Amino acid sequence: MGMSAGQARLLQLTTRFNDIGYELQNLSNQKVSLSREMQSVSREYQNSLSQKILKWSNNSGVSYMDLSYANLMRPSAMNKNKAYLLTDASDRVVVDNTYKKYAEMISANGAAGGDWESNRSTIISELTGIPAENIDNASSYQEAIWDSDSTLHELAAEEPSKSKFTENNINDLLKKAGTATGCSNAFSKGSNWEEAYGNTASTIPLGASTSATANLNGVLNHLNQTLSKYFLDDADKFTKAIEEVRTDYTGLIANNADQSNSASALRGNSSNYNLNVTTLINEIMGHYANLGGEYTEAEYNNQNQYLWYDIDSSSYSEWKKEHDEWQKKYDEASNTYNSSVGSNNQLFTAEEEALINFYDELFSAIAEKGWSFNNQVNDVDYLNQMLQNGIYTITTVDREVVYDDNYEDYIYRNDYSTDIASNFKNIFTVNDSEARAEAQAEYEYQKSIISAKETKIDTRMADLQTEQSAIKTMKESIEKQIQENTERNFKIMG
Repeated sequence: MGMSAGQARLLQLTTRFNDIGYELQNLSNQKVSLSREMQSVSREYQNSLSQKILKWSNNSGVSYMDLSYANLMRPSAMNKNKAYLLTDASDRVVVDNTYKKYAEMISANGAAGGDWESNRSTIISELTGIPAENIDNASSYQEAIWDSDSTLHELAAEEPSKSKFTENNINDLLKKAGTATGCSNAFSKGSNWEEAYGNTASTIPLGASTSATANLNGVLNHLNQTLSKYFLDDADKFTKAIEEVRTDYTGLIANNADQSNSASALRGNSSNYNLNVTTLINEIMGHYANLGGEYTEAEYNNQNQYLWYDIDSSSYSEWKKEHDEWQKKYDEASNTYNSSVGSNNQLFTAEEEALINFYDELFSAIAEKGWSFNNQVNDVDYLNQMLQNGIYTITTVDREVVYDDNYEDYIYRNDYSTDIASNFKNIFTVNDSEARAEAQAEYEYQKSIISAKETKIDTRMADLQTEQSAIKTMKESIEKQIQENTERNFKIMG
C-alpha cells in the first residue's frame, strides 16, 4: 500500500514537473518574441531620428518656417510677395479651395490656354480689396505708357539728320570768328582768326599784368559769343571749355607768373603777356573734347576734327523747320508718357503694387499652364511628402514686358523655371524635430510596455523554477523511499 501511494505521488509530481518545464519553455519563447519586438521598436526609433523635412528660411538656415502651401502660394513677408507656384507632374498649377473658383473663371476644366485678362480686375479686387475700377484704370494707363513709349522709340529713329550742315574743319569754323581779336590789339600775323590759327607764330598781345586779364577776357568772350552757337546742343560744353582756360590763365596772370618759356598759349611775363593763337584754339578744343564734345577720328594738321554745325547755311534752315515739327510730336508723346506714368504711380501703394504683381504671376501662369485641384496641400506633412518624393515641383515666374512684332505692341511674357523643392536656395532639408520628439515618446512608451511584460515573465519564471526545484527534491526523496522499500521486500521474500 505504501508503495502504491508513493508511486501515485511520484506520478503526480512528475506530471507537475513536466508541466512546469513546458510553461518555462513557453515563457522563454515569449521573452525571445519580446526581444524581437524591442529590436523592431528600436529600428523604428532610429529611422524616425533620421527622418528629414523641408523647411523655408530667409536667413540662410539660421531659422526656419514651415514649407506650407500658404507660404508658397499666398503673398506674404515670408516669400516677399513673390509667387512660388506648386506644380504637378503635368506642369499644371496646383490650387486649393481658396483659388479653385478663380481658376475655374479662367479655365473651367483646368486646361491650358485660359483667359486671365478678362477676369483680372475682378479676381485681384476680390483677393486684395483694391477697387476693380482702379485696376482697370491702371491697365489703361499702362497701355498709354506703352503706346507713347513705342512712339518715342519710333520718333527717335526718325529724328531729322544734321548731316547736310555738319562740318569738322576747324579753319572753316574760325572764319565765323571774323577779324576782331576781342581786345584793342591786333594779331601779330594774319588779319583774321583763320589766318592767325594757320600761322603757329601768330599771337595776340595782352600787355602787362595790369591790363592782361581784361584783354584775355575780351579775347575769350569774343570766341564764345561768335562760335558757341555753332555747336548747337554742345554749346554749353564749348562755353565751359573757354571758362576752364580762362580760370587757368587769369590765375597765372594774377600771380605774375613767368611764362617766357611756356608751351601753353599764355606766354611772356608780367611786363608783357601774349596769347599764341594756334595753341589757344587747340587748348580750348582739347577742353571741349574732355567735356564730351564730339570729334572725329580723322585729323587735320595733327589735330582732332571737331563736329560743328553751319547754322548760317540754307540746309540748316530746312532742317530747323523739319526738326521743329518732329520735336513737337516728340514732346507730345513725351508728355503723354510722363502724364500716364504719373497717374499710374498715384493709383497704388507699394504694397498694393506687390500684391497685384503676385497675383499677375500666379493667375497668368494658371491661364497658360492649366491647373489641378488638391485641397490636401494645406496639410504641411502631406505637402512635404509630395515635394520630397518629386510628385510636386516648384515653379517661379519671371514676368517681363516685351515688344511683340506680330501684335505690333508691348505684351507681358512669362519665363518659367521649374525644379524640385530642395534645389531652391530658400528651402532646406533638415531633421524633423517634431517627428524626433514623437518617436522618442513612442519609443519610451513601447519600451516600458515590453519591459513590464519581461518583468512579469521573469517573475513567473522565477516562481516556476523555485517550484520545479522543490518538486525535484520531493521526487528524489520519494524515488529513494520506493527504492528502499523495494529492496526490503526482496529481502523478506528471500
